[in-house]
Amino acid sequence: MVQDAVLVAYASRFGSTKGIAERIGEVVAATGLLVEVRDIADVATLIGYRAAILGSAVEAGHWLPAAATFIERNHAALAARSTWLFSSGPLGDRAAAAPATDPKEVTAALGSLRPRDTRVFAGAFDRATADFSGMGLVERTVVRRFLPDGDWRDWPGIEAWASGIARELAREPAGAAR
Repeated sequence: MVQDAVLVAYASRFGSTKGIAERIGEVVAATGLLVEVRDIADVATLIGYRAAILGSAVEAGHWLPAAATFIERNHAALAARSTWLFSSGPLGDRAAAAPATDPKEVTAALGSLRPRDTRVFAGAFDRATADFSGMGLVERTVVRRFLPDGDWRDWPGIEAWASGIARELAREPAGAAR
């Protein structure tokens, strides 16, 4: 871990949220800030990170368990630093165009965690490359039959959000608590 880095951590089921996190990391790093993009399951501590940008895929209105557990386990540390939350999930033309609501875990964190901003981005799904390991028969069947193939991620919108975060961080002295 690099001291005073910005952490971009994600929980991704099929890779769409990982891709969003990587793009956010690229945009923030392009401004000269130190950035680490990591799977949220591989983040043991927030020590050394000046800010956190956390994201998760959304399934049935919830963040993936690894992301929800991470927020619960690191609540005090997240509340002490600048934090942004993003979710990835609506699929299909109609779902991606509809106003998306924050998942239950994000809504619950708003009062006590006080993230600087939250965002819900449309996702992507590619049945041909999806890894179905770890899924039960019913879940695998539902995903295969009902998730539409395609990429609905709004890259300009994601990049604009990340640029806004980078501008806010550039105004904060490194190591400053919130």
